[in-house]
Amino acid sequence: MWLEAPLSDTPPGKTTVYRPMGDTETIYLVQHNVLPDTQPYQTIVEGARGWWYSNKYLTGQKKTNTHPSTVVEFTCPVELIEKLKTMQIKVEDGAMSMGLGCKAGGGLGMFNESMRNGETTYRIVKVKRAKKKVGEMGRK
Repeated sequence: MWLEAPLSDTPPGKTTVYRPMGDTETIYLVQHNVLPDTQPYQTIVEGARGWWYSNKYLTGQKKTNTHPSTVVEFTCPVELIEKLKTMQIKVEDGAMSMGLGCKAGGGLGMFNESMRNGETTYRIVKVKRAKKKVGEMGRK
């Protein structure tokens, strides 16, 4: 089962980046309003290509051991993303990927600070869930 929201219109001075995330990381984000420091790479990918690239993880076209089930859209100051690009950026399947984690650009602290001070916001824009069999979740 898929739940999907339309992508945001980006206000002036802001840009959107997307991140495919597993349930554990998504729950942490929702509870703490920052990303955890548990992922060594923590890819974020900018714009429409980032949305397309992130979706590959939910459809099985790309794989990782974190079992992504969710795509999160972050609306960030352009200046923040441009700074992260100077720290680390690479091409992945035609999309420009920035790594926040310790084995990538290491910009997680800067990204989280932007979330803490309200300059960066997030929305869950896609969720993938397995269909439940009849009888599960209280259904008969």
